[in-house]
Amino acid sequence: MSGRDERGRGIGVIASAALGRAVVTVRGPGGPPAGRVHQLWAVRPGAQPRSLGLLAGDTPLLATGLDPAVSSLAVTVEPDGGSSRPTGRPVAQLSLESVGFGE
Repeated sequence: MSGRDERGRGIGVIASAALGRAVVTVRGPGGPPAGRVHQLWAVRPGAQPRSLGLLAGDTPLLATGLDPAVSSLAVTVEPDGGSSRPTGRPVAQLSLESVGFGE
C-alpha cells in the first residue's frame, strides 16, 4: 500500500500480518528540517504508539514484532535521535487493516 504525506512525499508499506513485519519507505521532495528526523510508529487503538525506528532518507526500514492489533503505521517528525513518544501529529499514516492487521 502507499500514500502521500502533507508535503507530497510518497510513503510505501509492504506488510505481512502472518510474519508481523513491514518494510516502510519514504520518498520524495526534501526531508525533515535540520535537527529533525522521521520516526515510524505502530498505532493500536487504546494504546500509546510504539516506536519502530527512524527513517533515514529513502532507505527502507524493516519493522518487526508487529502484533495483530496494530491498525496503522504513522510517521512523525521528531528531534534528532527520535522520541520515546510522538511529539506532534503524524505527517503520514497508513492503515494496515486491508492486509490483516487491526484485529
